[in-house]
Amino acid sequence: MRVTAVCAGILRFVFAALLLALSSPLLARQRDPGATRAAVQTPQSTLQDKHLQDLAPGTVFRDCADCPEMVVIPPGTLSIRSPESEAAPMSTDAPPRSLVMPRAIGVGRYEVTKAQFARFVRESGHSTSGGCFAWNGSMYVQDASKDWRHPGFAQTDRDPVVCVNWYDAKAYTEWLTKKTGKPYRLPTEAEWEYAARAGAQGSRPWGDDTSAACRYANVADASAKRDVPGIAASWTFHDCDDHHAYTAPVGSYPPNAFGLYDMLGNAWEWTEDCWNAEQTGPPSVGGDRTSSNCNESVLRGGGWVDSPAFVSYDFRFLIGSGDRDFYMGFRVARTD
Repeated sequence: MRVTAVCAGILRFVFAALLLALSSPLLARQRDPGATRAAVQTPQSTLQDKHLQDLAPGTVFRDCADCPEMVVIPPGTLSIRSPESEAAPMSTDAPPRSLVMPRAIGVGRYEVTKAQFARFVRESGHSTSGGCFAWNGSMYVQDASKDWRHPGFAQTDRDPVVCVNWYDAKAYTEWLTKKTGKPYRLPTEAEWEYAARAGAQGSRPWGDDTSAACRYANVADASAKRDVPGIAASWTFHDCDDHHAYTAPVGSYPPNAFGLYDMLGNAWEWTEDCWNAEQTGPPSVGGDRTSSNCNESVLRGGGWVDSPAFVSYDFRFLIGSGDRDFYMGFRVARTD
């Protein structure tokens, strides 16, 4: 099911009304003292003059000491069956579609962290003024006092940066490109889904078993239900406890088969693609859709505020490219 520009406002209102009762700027997030940080490792390789096509799939590299760690994603084709709608379960009767990765690319091992984004702002002077949509205790509003530094809840430097819009994310990739001399950008929708699935056919690693979700991702769960005051009685939670009511440090959950972390949950991720009303459904090939008006863009992956329907490889979230929300982040991609 394609989310059209006409219903985008309705989707956002419903999405916000349901999801965003989860947060309170007065509540400190409860963190799991046993949350793993074993995922944080020294990169296995630096590219130097090597091409991505010459590196083994799964090779971890970075192009400077403080650049994001990247993983080489191999080319290939993955045939999958899409759900009948973004929120519907996978249908065996749905026509198959193919996700195509023509060439190897690099994809961020983790979502861009608060510390990494802070370094970018310091070095580039990029302005993030204008506030952020956040929960004020009774409603979801644009709050001029909120930004990526203060999204309305506590974060560590290892948490994914949130309260960033598509233009902020693009500016970060342009800064990285200038800094390293390598072509950085956001992953396209097709690249994001191919990389997120890592060969998986279903909509999520835990299938429809919401009690298993917390082993894989930071989602709306018992922590939010327990720790967030005034939560809506009608809210649908994953039936488990991931011990993070808000964002979690990147790498706190197991990676997928390509070695990428937090492809589902934690923060929604901006993609390179602009929303194109003339093209129905998600794209299948790696090229981005940038020929249309980029006032609206697509996010993928779900976040820490999300109920089961929204956390899947299939769900596509359309929103204004200039919007900053306290569940929106990003990861980077890079080509040769």
